[in-house]
This record gives sequence, C-alpha cells and structure tokens, in this order.
Amino acid sequence: MKWRFAGTFLAAFAVLVIVWWLTAFGQRYRAVVLATVQLISPAVNGWWLAYDQPGLVDPVVYRSGSHELPMLLNLPQLSMGFLPFLSLVIATPGLGVRRMARVAAVGSLAYFCIHVCVVLLYPVILDQPNFLKDTIGVFSGLVAFVLAPLALWFGLTYPALRSVWQLTPTPNAR
Repeated sequence: MKWRFAGTFLAAFAVLVIVWWLTAFGQRYRAVVLATVQLISPAVNGWWLAYDQPGLVDPVVYRSGSHELPMLLNLPQLSMGFLPFLSLVIATPGLGVRRMARVAAVGSLAYFCIHVCVVLLYPVILDQPNFLKDTIGVFSGLVAFVLAPLALWFGLTYPALRSVWQLTPTPNAR
C-alpha cells in the first residue's frame, strides 16, 4: 500500500508539473489572485493594489495615500503548492473519482482563499515591520505555502485515511 501510494503520488506530481508548465498556470493564477485582491483590498486593509501598469515602481504595488509598498511575493511560483496537494489527493486510496474531484475542488478553492488572505495581509505585515509583524509574516508564509497543502489534504481526506490506517473497520471486514 505504501509503495503504491508513493508511486501514484510521484507519477501524479510529474504529470501535474508538466501540465502546470504547459498551461502557464502560474501566470493565470497570479492574474486571478491579484484581480481578486484588487477588488477587496481597500475594504479589508485600506490599501489599493495596482499591478502591471506603466509607471509603477514594481510590477505589483500596494498604495495608501502617498505611501507605496512593492509586493515581492512570487505568486506564479507559489501556485506550485497546488501540485503536492492535488498529487496527495490523487494518490489517496479509497476516494473514488467523484469524491476525488470534489476534494480537489474544495481544497483548491480553500488554498486559493489562503493565498488571497496572505496577499491581503502583505501590506499590514510589511508596512512598518516589527518583531510581532515579522513573526506573523513568517508564520503566515509557512502556513500558506508549506503546511496548507498537507493540512488541506489530511483534513479533506481523513474519512478515507481512517480506513487505510485501520482506525475504523472497513466495510468488507464485517
């Protein structure tokens, strides 16, 4: 079971890397995240987000009054976090195709929302940094880009994993 899981995960990851690269998913994802944040940012954090416009000091800039803060997050690269999440979902035994698709969709939406929250927090954390803001920034980066794929997979597939780990009897064992 372990070898099959590992093999399926690695094969799915390899295919998804190729799909990610061929479809320019990272650039498309960047555009969707920035457009979403641009719409809600002024109401959420009081900063205006501008991107990909001539005359900006950086490709993505937050503005508040006369203050400008370049956003240095590389969203196309961060979108690669979808690859381990989706590979874990595909490799999870006992999900079935429908449930796998549902878990992948719900998890991807949740992961997108996590990234939007991190981008919304960006000017709050990086404007006038201090010890607390630095700690929050490091923690939010760790959660959003390292722990989120694993936590989403575990949380959304836990019922299937319980049977695999034999925490509950399988239906055939009765």
